[in-house]
Amino acid sequence: MSLPILVTKALADTGYDMIAEGNDGWFLARVSGSAVRLAVQPIATGTILAVPEPGLVQRIGLETIACTPPVGMTSAGLASSPVQLYQGLRMLHSLQTHPASVLSATLEARLAEIPETERTREVRQRIGQDVFREALMELWEGRCALSGIALPPALLRASHAKPWAKSRDDERLDPFNGLLLAVQFDALFDQGFIAFDDEGLAMISSQITADTRQFLKLDELRRLRFVLPGHREYLRYHRAHVFQP
Repeated sequence: MSLPILVTKALADTGYDMIAEGNDGWFLARVSGSAVRLAVQPIATGTILAVPEPGLVQRIGLETIACTPPVGMTSAGLASSPVQLYQGLRMLHSLQTHPASVLSATLEARLAEIPETERTREVRQRIGQDVFREALMELWEGRCALSGIALPPALLRASHAKPWAKSRDDERLDPFNGLLLAVQFDALFDQGFIAFDDEGLAMISSQITADTRQFLKLDELRRLRFVLPGHREYLRYHRAHVFQP
């Protein structure tokens, strides 16, 4: 048995290398140049994707499906169309290579390069924001989450939905707890002048004047490029605790 050409191409295009055919119709792949693995199984209604991280496929919006994943995999979901397969693989590649645990280790490694007397809370937060931004740059493909424009990196910010100071350690570097936004939208989001509902539709504070809305084209840019289930808990926190209606 071999994988359909479409699935093979989607894996290659999103940075996965095939390893081998597993048991019960599963095929194993890994992120190029790493030990991070993923399993795929083509079925009549689409392609099942399975990963070691509990709940990850559900956080990116794949349909839960009753199946027995291969050894080492804990969560599985169905990509029912070619577009969903490609997007699912792209998201998994980004999130598997930038899980919060890896980002935390990167933060600690960079802190270790700084003299201990200079490792203040502010320095930790600044380095953490840099690490977080690098993960969001990949997840959002270097494009503003609202406008979709690929701006120079210096004009893009990693905006926390649940602020760093209010987040647990595991939330601060969670790529779902952020949006990659152009600097002007980052400022609005950070100060609570805009928020987004569970489907990504923009909510604009009554404190923003009509002239400001027009200047920033807020009435034209009404929806985020995408919202995944993993984003929603954080967006709800932002609406409840940061947004200024």
